[in-house]
Amino acid sequence: MKNLISIQSHVSHGYVGGRAATFPLQTLGWDVDNINTVNFSNHTGYGQVKGAAIDANQLNQLFQGLINIQILGSYNAAITGYIPNDELIQAITKYVKMLKQNSDLLYLLDPVMGDQGFLYVNESCIQQYKSLITENIVDIITPNQFELELLCDFKINNKSDLINGINCLSNIKYVIITSLYDNLNLFPNEKDLLYVAFRENNQIKLFKIPVIKSYFTGVGDLFSALLIDKIYSNASLPNCLEISINQALTIMSNVLQLTHKLGMEAYCNAHNLPLTYDSSLIQSQINDADTMRFFELKLIQSKPFFEYPGPGVFKCYNLP
Repeated sequence: MKNLISIQSHVSHGYVGGRAATFPLQTLGWDVDNINTVNFSNHTGYGQVKGAAIDANQLNQLFQGLINIQILGSYNAAITGYIPNDELIQAITKYVKMLKQNSDLLYLLDPVMGDQGFLYVNESCIQQYKSLITENIVDIITPNQFELELLCDFKINNKSDLINGINCLSNIKYVIITSLYDNLNLFPNEKDLLYVAFRENNQIKLFKIPVIKSYFTGVGDLFSALLIDKIYSNASLPNCLEISINQALTIMSNVLQLTHKLGMEAYCNAHNLPLTYDSSLIQSQINDADTMRFFELKLIQSKPFFEYPGPGVFKCYNLP
């Protein structure tokens, strides 16, 4: 049995953070232990949320309990996701270092700080993540474009900036930039695309992903879970990262298409609308709880996708 510890957010309803990661990982044969950095009623996309973050003392107690039952040495992998403040990041860093001692544990850091210019953690987290990266304990890192900019202290406006940004993380084996914006103009004549960039064998490569025009939450959390499973399984392959990302993206595409389809069907049925209803009209009210609930990730219904055995359906490009 493969064992993984997941340290990220928890919601009672919906699928973000650990709730988006645990079931897919269990389906893929992982025994998952969870430490919840926050315990919320739902994700913030609903426009309101109840609950609270844990503090460093509570985190220390949880890890001390795991130490007492001699379980820390059993983990093959670890994921950290949403961590709301620098005090928790500092404490978690200490325990990840402990997990890495005398172990080949694979550690994925998703430095969840914000997106598209919006910061949704305490600003002190930026410096603490920079400090964590210098500890040389991170094997995989998955920032989006905005998070890469925060870690590197400069804007990613073009190809040269992207190369420099990825090279800022040169001490990390697997660097994956999970979403790049159209403003980079990497493929000028193509629209409605999302780019995933990574470095492998001293070459920076890209996947071009068609945008599904819908609203999703928990996408990064699910991607991180799928990615760490694939990298763990493909570690002996010379192009491990390219294959692993392609497999994860292929599964993600299937999950998101199904989520959109089932969400639209449920929304239209609940509001007595034709199934041909224009989904773009829903986006203006997507922060309404009555709308949001239809578009949670359909993870249970997506179970058959998680064990996808192929190499992936997306073409990989060298950075143009």
